[in-house]
Amino acid sequence: MKKSTKIIIAALTALGLSGGVFAYGKHSSWKMNPEDKAEFMVEMATKKLDLNESQRQNLDQLAADMVGLMQEVRASRESHMQDIQQMLAEPVLDQTKALQLIQQKTQAVNDRAPTVIASLALFLDSLNTEQKAELQSYMNDHRKHRHHEH
Repeated sequence: MKKSTKIIIAALTALGLSGGVFAYGKHSSWKMNPEDKAEFMVEMATKKLDLNESQRQNLDQLAADMVGLMQEVRASRESHMQDIQQMLAEPVLDQTKALQLIQQKTQAVNDRAPTVIASLALFLDSLNTEQKAELQSYMNDHRKHRHHEH
């Protein structure tokens, strides 16, 4: 498999895992913070995939990296929302400022991406063939479920 294909698969898997963590939290009636939601998802994955201790540690690290990324991105959410409200109130959109807001968010993701991808690779590389198949099956089922909701 080409290196670029592996990177794309790793990125999509990271997004899927993180999306699962935060989507579950969004649709859950539980009032959990991101760390608790991530821990819940790690517990579910540990049981479903029958992870050993080393694999569990790798997944814990991936979850911690993803939570850290989400917290960093969300940290500036309130000020960005205020900036957006101000821009909407203006007669002409300040395109430069709008672009800067987007670039700030993407820069935070870009800065942490190598760490997240490394954690994801460590976790995925520690899985055996059956565990990878189970994870792929879950992702396919989840994707099919999401497409039926729309």
